[in-house]
Amino acid sequence: MPGTASIGRSPIMFRKVFALMDSDGHGPISFQEFQAAHDRIFKAMDANKDGQITEDEMQAFMRGTTRSGP
Repeated sequence: MPGTASIGRSPIMFRKVFALMDSDGHGPISFQEFQAAHDRIFKAMDANKDGQITEDEMQAFMRGTTRSGP
């Protein structure tokens, strides 16, 4: 997926992503924080809210063109 690999190469982007995942702000990311972040990402990608992510939904999310579903 274009864009995802670049997060690891950008120290600023990495710090932003890490900070967003570290919801309690204490430094390390717990398993619960990690799961919660990925849950939010899944829900954001699932544009039609059917509990599944299609390739089109993922591409739209990565391009920033996700549309709200029903």
